[in-house]
Amino acid sequence: MLALMAASTVALGAQPHRLLPDIVTLRIHADDLKVESSKGTTLLRLTNRIANRGRGPLEIYPSAKSHACDGDADPDNDREAIQRIFLDTSGDRVFERNADTDFEHFTFGCDRYDPHAHHWNVFDLARYQLRRLHSGRTVARESKVAFCTVDSDPAFPGLPGSPDVPYYPQGGCDSSSILGVSIGWADEYYYGLPGQALNIKGVTAGRYCLVSTADPSNLLREANNSNNRRKTRIELRPAKHVVKTLPGPCRVRR
Repeated sequence: MLALMAASTVALGAQPHRLLPDIVTLRIHADDLKVESSKGTTLLRLTNRIANRGRGPLEIYPSAKSHACDGDADPDNDREAIQRIFLDTSGDRVFERNADTDFEHFTFGCDRYDPHAHHWNVFDLARYQLRRLHSGRTVARESKVAFCTVDSDPAFPGLPGSPDVPYYPQGGCDSSSILGVSIGWADEYYYGLPGQALNIKGVTAGRYCLVSTADPSNLLREANNSNNRRKTRIELRPAKHVVKTLPGPCRVRR
């Protein structure tokens, strides 16, 4: 159950507007994809970008104490993942970092700390599926564990409240960092990183729909949950290590 905790005292009857993020998955280009063989299997690697088109930042930080949310009973390697949502104190519906300082926060998931990489992993922040173009049958899937969620690139720099320079992370990517995606910015996961691959061993050549969904379980509080998914038509020839994007929409329902 999501836990709601008021972080400031609001006058009776006043309901300041929540400046919510709006997470979208950006377009996948041809150079974002690569087929390679590794350790007896064949992988479709992909670069994925999630961006924030909302009126408020996506801000994530770990709880102060462990609540054993990862199920292994080790209090040193996990924390609850908390989303901070800023409140619009001026009423102009535009986020101002130094003015809109009141906020609410919600527990939405679980963070697990990786001591070797020195960062927190946020479970289930993205999900990838490879589906046959006409039948819609899923032939490969992968859940992405996000790490060190940061401002990588300015995707929509003209949005109100979008900073000119990256803001996240605050404090690096260590065990107490504040992570997130600013308004108008995108977080990129390059195809060479762990988790950025689908196992396509045994998948035959043909046309497919590559589906990337941000926040697939709708754990985050955001303005619009219907625009988190991006579908890309591709032609795939695994035996020849060939993949290319195709024009036009994927006509699969889910």
